[in-house]
Amino acid sequence: MSDSRNRRIVRGAPNERGWVELEEAPGETLIGVAPSVDAEPLLTFIHISDLHICDAQSPARVELMDRFADPHHPMSALVPFVGAYRAQEIMTTQTLESMIRTVNSIKRGVYSDRAVDFVLATGDVTDNAQANELDWYFTLMEGGKVHPDSGDFDHWEGVAQRDPEKYDPSYWNPEGTPAGCEDDFPRSLYGFPVIRGLTHAVRQPFQATGLVHKWFATHGNHDALLQGTVPPNAELVGIAMGDKRLTALAPDIDLTQVFGGWTMVGPAGYVSPNGGTFREQNSDERRRFNEPSDWAKLHLQCLDKGHDGHGLTQANADAGTKYWYRDINEFRLISLDTVNINGGWQGSLDETQFTWLKDLLNDSTDKKVILFSHHPLHSLFNDYAPEGAVRRVAREELEEELLQHSEIIAWFAGHDHDNRVRYIGTEGVNGFWHILTSSLIDWPQQGRVVEILQDGDEIVIATSVIDHESPIDLAMATAELADPVNLAGISRILSANHWQRRKKNDYFNELAAGEPADRNRFLRLTRSF
Repeated sequence: MSDSRNRRIVRGAPNERGWVELEEAPGETLIGVAPSVDAEPLLTFIHISDLHICDAQSPARVELMDRFADPHHPMSALVPFVGAYRAQEIMTTQTLESMIRTVNSIKRGVYSDRAVDFVLATGDVTDNAQANELDWYFTLMEGGKVHPDSGDFDHWEGVAQRDPEKYDPSYWNPEGTPAGCEDDFPRSLYGFPVIRGLTHAVRQPFQATGLVHKWFATHGNHDALLQGTVPPNAELVGIAMGDKRLTALAPDIDLTQVFGGWTMVGPAGYVSPNGGTFREQNSDERRRFNEPSDWAKLHLQCLDKGHDGHGLTQANADAGTKYWYRDINEFRLISLDTVNINGGWQGSLDETQFTWLKDLLNDSTDKKVILFSHHPLHSLFNDYAPEGAVRRVAREELEEELLQHSEIIAWFAGHDHDNRVRYIGTEGVNGFWHILTSSLIDWPQQGRVVEILQDGDEIVIATSVIDHESPIDLAMATAELADPVNLAGISRILSANHWQRRKKNDYFNELAAGEPADRNRFLRLTRSF
């Protein structure tokens, strides 16, 4: 097991095209006051988030919208980071497999000797809310044969095409440049490599290891909404399962209107295909979008086998909800569903869930409460609800309620794809620690080991980030493409070189990794339970 106390994986100096190699650096000690030798370990768990298991060949994806944010594009100064395309998104199943193998190797805490109690995944377990993505994710977590391919099993049908008639230089083409075509921009401008055979290797079936630990799941916006933003409808289902991929927008389309439809706050709209250019590819009914109940049903199917429902219970099935709570010793775990199903990628709670949460907190005064959600508190401002729908509760109202409950000690979330730690409330008086863990699709592709100890009248939370055990050297990672762990290594290297995240002197990548205090730290709370 690799934790950052022993070594760190860092981005090296960029070459003339901005490409960086990954390097090993000295490890980091935990910042803050360590627990005393008499401190009692109470709970140990592992937090992962934003897995983004992706069907990169789906025609429902809108990679063509991403190019407008490329640094060399004339519109890039006007377009924010879009996130509709990443070179490494073709290796999400292998990256999760590598992290699962790493997590399985962690038997006890980094600081204490307490055995791991559970693993928690805080949402965006899929990328485009598709049924096949959800199936791949669950098989990876539980163990079994995964075949991360769709459409035509004999040919790659994603955007990286070697056919000169289908080739587009806006996308990274790992197989190289077709005769008579210009090199793609990721290679010619940003230093990306050629890795022949990669689009074949990423589609091959492999035996997923499955987690050896108990695990729980939290719902995210990419698990319910197209590209995490747009509510599915019949037309979009037809696009997802159909045989045509939109490759270019209509020449006269109003781009300001298009980007206005991709919004943080609903209602959100899909880019119009009218008048656009298409290419044919194989259809696949397994690409259907998940029904609202599918996410819960999949996790609850374990109940029929006499196993745990991964946090969810029969009550979720009866009510059609995806929020839950679970008691482990003196702790109460509360998982919120912060997805606004009305549209928009930021979150909120519906009023029914908020009432449930308030009642549950009032009944939790004898517990140490830990909250889990996909969205962090600062992202809970999407209170859009169409006429007649249940009212949505946003961050101000939620924070006011939470700060009335001293039993809350921490809140873990993802969504922002970065490592971050901050305090909510008035430290030393009231409040709790808010802890975000980075994604498995963007740099630095890390998880987090969390240990909670009682040290006299103080609660100590020790957090330590972990890296998946994959090669950091590109030559080593590409030597054997049949190994899923090697593909995960390639994914991490590519994520460290995302050309759109090179804006502002690599600000985005450095922000995602966080400061040392966002990664490895002792957090203290004075509490009397």
